[in-house]
Amino acid sequence: MPIYVAAGFSTAFLPVWLTVRGLTPADIGEVLGLATLCRLLAVPAWGWIADGVGRRRPVLLASTALTAFFSAAYLPAAGFAPLLLVTALQGMAAAALMPLTDTLALALAGDGRLDYGRVRAVGSFAFMAATAAAGSLVAGFGARIVPLALTLCYALAIPLLWPVPEAGPPPRAPRATGGLRLLSSRPFLLTMAASALIQSAHGAYYGLATLHWRAHGISDVTIGLLWSEGVLAEIMLFVFGRRLADRLGPAGLTACAALAGMLRWSVLGLSTALPALLAVQMLHGATYGMQHLSAMRMLSHFVPPERAAMAQTVHATLGVAVPTGLVTWAAGAVYDGSGRVFLLMALLGAGGLLVAPGLRAATAHS
Repeated sequence: MPIYVAAGFSTAFLPVWLTVRGLTPADIGEVLGLATLCRLLAVPAWGWIADGVGRRRPVLLASTALTAFFSAAYLPAAGFAPLLLVTALQGMAAAALMPLTDTLALALAGDGRLDYGRVRAVGSFAFMAATAAAGSLVAGFGARIVPLALTLCYALAIPLLWPVPEAGPPPRAPRATGGLRLLSSRPFLLTMAASALIQSAHGAYYGLATLHWRAHGISDVTIGLLWSEGVLAEIMLFVFGRRLADRLGPAGLTACAALAGMLRWSVLGLSTALPALLAVQMLHGATYGMQHLSAMRMLSHFVPPERAAMAQTVHATLGVAVPTGLVTWAAGAVYDGSGRVFLLMALLGAGGLLVAPGLRAATAHS
């Protein structure tokens, strides 16, 4: 849970800390985008290590400790180059956390020892609570609270990881060419394409929404609550949406996520009126949550257990991190104070509709 709390602080208010330390919106887009791209090497490397070791917990512990260290390094950093370096190193250290946590949770779910959706909902609830609290904390104590909260959360996560069980026997050691074979799998490629289009459309939201709303007079407390509302919708999907997900299947989930993205990003591009924002923030459960569930179902169905960690990390890199990093970078470069950048996100996310038929065909013939 502390990992998700840290993610909540970082996603909603790290751009504010970067602004305080002297960066412009264009600089922030470049820093966040380039740092995300650094995961291109880190995420598959973590997955290869986890598959090779055959145990996820030691890898998660190492990743968490490094992430706590580099989060603390934010405190003395100022200026473009130092902040870029710290953000890149912190991102590379944290690159293992979400994909390996998902890998372990899916494996335990496969053993019948937990319900993945409900476990994921607990993490989302922690993220939601963090974003709600972050707005008040930043308003009361200033942006310095952001790196302090990140360091504390990751440090607290280390002792909590010790009792986490492994799922079943260790998988067989992978061959070196396993990652290449994943890239020749049509279902895997379709899954990455859908995630790349739909999840990367969140790039402007992650990098600029807080700054954009602040510039239009919305308070930090309200911004924190807006972020929390979006995550609440995600939680509702993970907790209560299993039957809906079963009925829609991966293709239907992806199509719904793409359609919701077209609506959500269009409204964000055209209005900063609070009633409009309150209405479309509930679509986060679709734009993020439905595509996440679609990808997890595709990976768990088409990828053998000995390749699970590698598949999760490659998908997290090429399907999510790299496209989102590029889009975040580009969004910061073209942001002009208006919301037009979000209209571009609507067009990007709509591309998921083109991939949905391929997902349907892949699952129909499996």
